[in-house]
Amino acid sequence: GALQSNDELKTPRSLVIRRGKVESELIELVSDLRRLMRPYTAVNFKEDARNRKLTLSHYANSLSGGLGVTHILAISQNGSRVTLRVGRTPSGPTLSFRIKRFTLGRQIRSVQRRPYDSARAFESPPIVVTNNFGDASAAPHAKLMKVTFQNLFPAINVSTVKLSECRRVVLFNYV
Repeated sequence: GALQSNDELKTPRSLVIRRGKVESELIELVSDLRRLMRPYTAVNFKEDARNRKLTLSHYANSLSGGLGVTHILAISQNGSRVTLRVGRTPSGPTLSFRIKRFTLGRQIRSVQRRPYDSARAFESPPIVVTNNFGDASAAPHAKLMKVTFQNLFPAINVSTVKLSECRRVVLFNYV
């Protein structure tokens, strides 16, 4: 449905999509990213063959208004090259990253001695940690990445946050 309240309009909402034909592991990576972005993402979004050919600007223009989507994360594959594009809707900026290697959630859980998997952990947004993005004198592209990653998730008000809601951390490390 459409968003009504002012707080709902301020909350960042994301859409994780895959574009074009991708390998099965990348389909699972998209699923893992959707889970990571919870609770403010479309977890059960289905792309059909027709939707996978749409441009990011089409997604941005059609979904940013009524549904309140603020960010689109798109994974695509061209041969052996895998890319992730993070775009702010409706008018940008869009950051492009080449994915050299990744580990799926099921692979991490398989090597853990006591894997922790709680549905309650995904009811509230994660705490965002940005590492090695520099300070105020950092390069402009590093500042843009830091701000974009921080804005993917809602800001946490330290004075009102309940500690029981803090169950996840998302780390963005710039190397």
